[in-house]
Amino acid sequence: MADGVVHAGGRPSHEAAEELDRTVIAVATAEFMRGGYAATSVEHIAKVIGCSKATIYRRYPSKKELFRAVVHERCQHMVAILHNQSGGIADPMDAIKDMLRRFLDFLLVPETVETYRILIMDCQQFASITADLDRAIEPLHQRMTYLLGQVLGWPDTPANRAEVAMLEMSLRGLVTGWPLHQMLSGHKPFKSDEDKDRFFEASWNVLASAVRVRIASGPPA
Repeated sequence: MADGVVHAGGRPSHEAAEELDRTVIAVATAEFMRGGYAATSVEHIAKVIGCSKATIYRRYPSKKELFRAVVHERCQHMVAILHNQSGGIADPMDAIKDMLRRFLDFLLVPETVETYRILIMDCQQFASITADLDRAIEPLHQRMTYLLGQVLGWPDTPANRAEVAMLEMSLRGLVTGWPLHQMLSGHKPFKSDEDKDRFFEASWNVLASAVRVRIASGPPA
């Protein structure tokens, strides 16, 4: 691929620049996921694209910043998936279930798993990028905490809000923890979509039972 169609002054057209930006992120994502961060060079990415290293460095001043852009793109995909709820769901428990299933599907996409693996392998180098990912996930946590609070019906106090937030994290981990661990360990957690459906429904039943117990027991003393 060439660097793009250029105007007489030597600058690429707006459309060509946007297309090249998309190509850089797509190729960088594929190459980072395939070879890992350390083994993937900007020179190699440029070669795959068919552009110069300078073309990439004009957009991203370092390999780390390019990887940050890849993580940001993953975050944007997650936000789009979680916000794409058809027609809205009135019942809070149904809305929680829908969000959890979308989040599970997102986590099991190979690009997402490999991004997590790279971040985990060198968490100190990527501390700021990991923080970006955490900020992207925060709206999911806030939304599910709000919905769970509606389900529990506890008085809105700081202590109760903290308890609901802790419960939300525990329940989210119940659904996503094991499959993500399996993927990060290089194992395929489910043989088929049917297996994934059965796992999710079993996890959801445990989660719903835990919520019913908390409703019956009432807010913390």
